[in-house]
Amino acid sequence: MSERIGRLCDELRIKLHGMDRRLEALKSNGAATFDQSQDVLESQLDRVEQRIYDNRVTVEAANIRVKTWLAEQKVRSVAGGALWTERHRAHRLEIRADDAEAYAIAVFELAAAAADEATLAVLQALLARNDADAAALCETDLSNQ
Repeated sequence: MSERIGRLCDELRIKLHGMDRRLEALKSNGAATFDQSQDVLESQLDRVEQRIYDNRVTVEAANIRVKTWLAEQKVRSVAGGALWTERHRAHRLEIRADDAEAYAIAVFELAAAAADEATLAVLQALLARNDADAAALCETDLSNQ
């Protein structure tokens, strides 16, 4: 009977040792994957920050063009108000093609800049969450030792 219990204990020890090795491998792979994802996120964050920095002059100019265009349209609209009433509410803004194109390009540049800013915010949030997860993991590891 004790021989059978001894074999059973040996089998359990072998299984526990195998489980321990697999658990250590999973921890190691998890840490490597975490580090790799952190590096990728930081790299993407750097690229987006650089793109935002590089485009800041273009964005400022686009913002000025959009504001100018809107102001011009407002002036045209106010000036054409009486004409609008006279034509039985058939008022139409006269927009030159080059004005419309410049406005569209400026709006596109602003939209691209807004997308970069949103991407930056997402990447920063992901890095902050990773940092919090890493800190929590370290606390868990320390409390288990």
